[in-house]
Amino acid sequence: MDTPDKLSVLMVDCGAGVRSLAGEALIEAGFELVGAESERLGLQDALDLAGRREVDVVVMGSEEKDVQRILTVARQLLLEGGPVAVVHLMSADEVERISEVLGNDLGECVLVPFSKEQLAVSVQAAVARRLRVMEAKLPELGVMEVLDGLDEGLLVADFAGRVKWVNRAATLMLGMEGNELLGRDLSSVYQVNLPDGGEVKSFSAATGVPRLLSLKNKLGEVGLIEDRCSVLHDAMGEVQGVAILFRRLSKVEAAAKERDSNLVDSVTDPLLAVDAEWKIVFANGAAARWLGAVGENLRGRWWWELLPESAREMHEAAFVKAWERREALGAEIFMEGSGAWYEVRSYPHGDGRLMWMKDITTRKLEWERGNRLDRLESLGLLARGFAHDFNNLLTVLLGNLSLAEHRLGAGGPVMEIQSARQATLLAQGLVQQLLTFARGGAPVKRAIALADLVKHFFEQHPKVVGIEYGIEVQEGLPSMALDPNQIRRLLGNLVRNAEQATSRGGRIVVKCEAADPSSMFGHDVLKDAPESLAGMVLEVEDNGEGIEAQNLPHIFEPYFTTRKKQNATGLGLTVCESIARAHGGTINVYAVKPRGTRVRFFLPVEEDAAGNDGEPEMLEMKGPGPGRTPRILVLEDDHLVRALICRGLQSQGYEVTETVDGLETVRLYEQSMKEGRAFDVVILDLSIPNGMGGVRTMEKLRALDPQVLALVSSGYSDDPAMAQPSAYGFAAVLPKPYEPLELIHVVQRLLDERMKSGRGGEVNHHSFIILIF
Repeated sequence: MDTPDKLSVLMVDCGAGVRSLAGEALIEAGFELVGAESERLGLQDALDLAGRREVDVVVMGSEEKDVQRILTVARQLLLEGGPVAVVHLMSADEVERISEVLGNDLGECVLVPFSKEQLAVSVQAAVARRLRVMEAKLPELGVMEVLDGLDEGLLVADFAGRVKWVNRAATLMLGMEGNELLGRDLSSVYQVNLPDGGEVKSFSAATGVPRLLSLKNKLGEVGLIEDRCSVLHDAMGEVQGVAILFRRLSKVEAAAKERDSNLVDSVTDPLLAVDAEWKIVFANGAAARWLGAVGENLRGRWWWELLPESAREMHEAAFVKAWERREALGAEIFMEGSGAWYEVRSYPHGDGRLMWMKDITTRKLEWERGNRLDRLESLGLLARGFAHDFNNLLTVLLGNLSLAEHRLGAGGPVMEIQSARQATLLAQGLVQQLLTFARGGAPVKRAIALADLVKHFFEQHPKVVGIEYGIEVQEGLPSMALDPNQIRRLLGNLVRNAEQATSRGGRIVVKCEAADPSSMFGHDVLKDAPESLAGMVLEVEDNGEGIEAQNLPHIFEPYFTTRKKQNATGLGLTVCESIARAHGGTINVYAVKPRGTRVRFFLPVEEDAAGNDGEPEMLEMKGPGPGRTPRILVLEDDHLVRALICRGLQSQGYEVTETVDGLETVRLYEQSMKEGRAFDVVILDLSIPNGMGGVRTMEKLRALDPQVLALVSSGYSDDPAMAQPSAYGFAAVLPKPYEPLELIHVVQRLLDERMKSGRGGEVNHHSFIILIF
């Protein structure tokens, strides 16, 4: 590289306007241009000329739109082109290129538009920086001569802070002779402050990051400078001192630097620079706001002290390793104090690192929510299979207890059997709660009086000592289509929450009334006819501890609970919300002044809710009456359930035939019709492993007898046939587990309705099908 007044400059990838302005500025500054001013040269020309050592400085424009191509050529020039300096002309919106150039020391940046003076100074700075890089390749004497001839001032101080060497430019800017400077304390001769007058605390935080400072010389004159500090090491890697390279800035350059600083400061994410010892040397405004401090007050602080101890233990080793290898690295860090998640990305920058942080709390919460939904979906699959198998066992257990109680009568140990039956029903509720929580519990609706359901619930609900219970039920309310088991579960969860909130004593009031259209919530669905019933409202209110405002948005989230010490699961209100939505209703929770909580469940009226089947009546077992004995065909692969069905029906005098495969069921049914002895009832199991199940069997039976009456009963409460039985030709629904009395009651009621409608005659004229799954 020639002396500064003979430097050759090559402009490549520059448009005509930029090439003309830049060429004029460089010629005026005494540089020699390579190539004709009107000749447009490309990136490959720069590589060719630099390789033949025919150029000292390459000025790269922005005509090439491929940023990575530009950066690749810059790297090749610096690595292979020998003592070639690189200057980038670019606009302020080329953020990626600016970041890569500054972060990887790929040359000087000059923003378009630029002044002639600014371009000339930047080219000189690029040459000076390139000479520093080439220092190790030059003989020592030659290096010192070159450094002494730099336009930039250079100060070298030892580890104790005493000045050991200065170049001529430094003596001129400091207003002192070289012999006056040598041996002096660095801070006494290099008197710098921040532009706003703030103190520069230390020169030991040397990263090569440019700093904008004000310099006061011996005569008291103050001017703006830009400096860079670098740590000096000996051959063994021991720190020997510090080198400071600085240059005076014109007013135009100072304004440009301030604009660039404002550009970095306008980045909304925290951005910090740290040195080799992880001390902060720069922090933008976002970083200062994040840390609750003034940016300059952060300088000198240790990076890891800003993070939780757990984050340091988990990530420090990986960041240090990336620093040693000069590699980029990213990590996700949880800030325990604020409860926020940050993505921290670290990039090599001089002797230190650039630390960029981005708040990813929302993204993490969305990921956790998706993960919860995935777990719920998996739980749903597990719960569905579990519910089917467990409900089969509960059916056997509940049915045999009922049969035993019937046989023993009043003279046997009825109390123990009743307790066992009650426990079995509680187990059924737990299974259904799991299935509902896992979003697999579609409601099995029938016409029920909600007011009666509430009354019956409190007749059986064990009261907590010290709590006063109030029940306010509006009389004369019509029946509604709902799933009584799920509504009891919802009410039980709400009452149980209220009891926990009033564990030290209090009052719980449960209301059941017609909805008042004037007090409806915005998302409650009203009927079109204003004069008709809008819906029902079920409210549970307590005067307990209440719910804190910050917890209200989370109360329906799975696993959210404020009672972990009481081993609460955080599923109760999640189940309630699932039940409310499955019924087309809404559920809301809000605080009651001065203290307490009110939960409001709104249940809209459905058009098909007329009539009232009511709760199952506990009828006495009775036979089919005089006349021919009804014949029943059973398809069931579970031998325990099949034995229970047969034993219960045979105890009533019915003739029962068993099958374990749908093909056999259809064959026997068709044979009985040909013989004139058709079966009166067919009971089908929906799921038959390795065989024809209930749905396909049902289709074939209906093809034989289109006027079949059908009842659907299932351990899969989410099966479409349970939620919409009429769509499959069924006249009623019987959820499992059930007692033999319920099965017999349904059989008798439907046969009686057939006789009353005049469609019957003798009981064997048409078949009645019961589907068990």
